[in-house]
Amino acid sequence: MTTVTRYASVEELKERIDIDSTTDDQILGRVLDAVSRLIEKPHYANQRFYTTAADETRYFTALTADYCPIPIGLVSVTTLAIDNDDDRTYGETWATSDFEYEPVNASTDNEPYGGIRIHPTGNYTFPLGINQVKVIGKFGWPALPDEIREATLLQATRLFRRKEAPFGVVGSGDFGQAIMVKTLDPDVVDLIKGRVKRLGFG
Repeated sequence: MTTVTRYASVEELKERIDIDSTTDDQILGRVLDAVSRLIEKPHYANQRFYTTAADETRYFTALTADYCPIPIGLVSVTTLAIDNDDDRTYGETWATSDFEYEPVNASTDNEPYGGIRIHPTGNYTFPLGINQVKVIGKFGWPALPDEIREATLLQATRLFRRKEAPFGVVGSGDFGQAIMVKTLDPDVVDLIKGRVKRLGFG
């Protein structure tokens, strides 16, 4: 089960907008949830900045015989298995000595890996068919970047302070239908894209 994570807390947002009471806590939480999910959208970060307690199973396509990109970010691998004959049985399981992570120092910097490369002394190569690489492990980011927390607080503050626009509603059409805010503040976008592109994502 995926854990839905806010990229800033209600208390952090209350401090940012100078609120002492708990009256608006529920609304603030909803705003933070909405902003956090919007940040993850493909046209913004195209990433989620957390991982899950339980392992997940995902499938990838190798770019070359020695490299498979993991565009959503990778924290750790429990099992790496290969489908060499397109029967989707993934019968070839690699040992940890058969592959290595890239960039190699990502975990030291509390950042995700962006791909898996065959080890120079490994026994296998990647097949080049679609979805022939099966990875069981932890995906996402091992820790929330400061830029993403700040982007969340900036956008959430903007939304909350627009009293005429609760939960992102900015007005009504001719027939009274809600018009939803679907874009992020340009400064927020710069924070997000600068962070993910620095690692080659997005």
